[in-house]
Amino acid sequence: MSHDARRVLLGGLIDHAALFPPASMAMPEAIEADRAARATEHAWILDRFICPASKLDELPREAPRLSVVLDGGEGDLERVRDARLAGRVVELVEARVDAEWIPDTQRLLEATLGEGVRAFWELPPSRAVAGEVAAVREAGAGAKIRCGGASVPSVEEVAAFVAACRDAGVPFKATAGLHHAIRAGDAHGFLNVLAAAVFAYVDGLSAEELVPLLAEEDPGAFVADADAFAVGDRRASAEQIAEARRDLFVAYGSCSFDEPVADLVALGML
Repeated sequence: MSHDARRVLLGGLIDHAALFPPASMAMPEAIEADRAARATEHAWILDRFICPASKLDELPREAPRLSVVLDGGEGDLERVRDARLAGRVVELVEARVDAEWIPDTQRLLEATLGEGVRAFWELPPSRAVAGEVAAVREAGAGAKIRCGGASVPSVEEVAAFVAACRDAGVPFKATAGLHHAIRAGDAHGFLNVLAAAVFAYVDGLSAEELVPLLAEEDPGAFVADADAFAVGDRRASAEQIAEARRDLFVAYGSCSFDEPVADLVALGML
């Protein structure tokens, strides 16, 4: 493990979603943008390339490790299986599934794909989020939260989701709306969500205590250097961050790589 807290905090944080809105690139452009990003000095921040199941056949022969979004029906799992048999490295599968169907869907996924692929089931904001996260835990899967798009969850709803995942021992991914590091207006910041996950894990914060971290709009409140990640008077070491990233906040999907990197450079974290 790196002993630089910045590397631990940001390493593999972004799954590249250039095929998805608002970028909505065609496959050739998305792959070229991904190759360009992976050739930069900040490529260590990138992890997987996110591809809809419906576009797996469009991928070039040489493609990055994948997270596949199931965007059709049950046939999507067969597409993923065939892609893996053809040599694609599919690490994750993501989909929006009603909580009551998560156990059956997980069993179908395991029967079709076997071992080696982690599932992340997207849960909408809800007063029943703790119970829905419990269903994800029972299925042995991860959870996913949508932070933007047509309906933007409140800071209270994101806080409840993060706390529920922490309490249940369920890792999570995030997607949509996290284009910038720090919250501005109604737009969530990826550093805010990262801070909530880290300090929920390290300090055992309740959902109510996570709200100020998610609502913080002052860039000066966030500090990351070689020794630690700090927000206000809260501080986490590289070792603590590594545990939170491993066990709680896995990654988030972003259609842009340049915007998050530019924000992190402006903040002095890169």
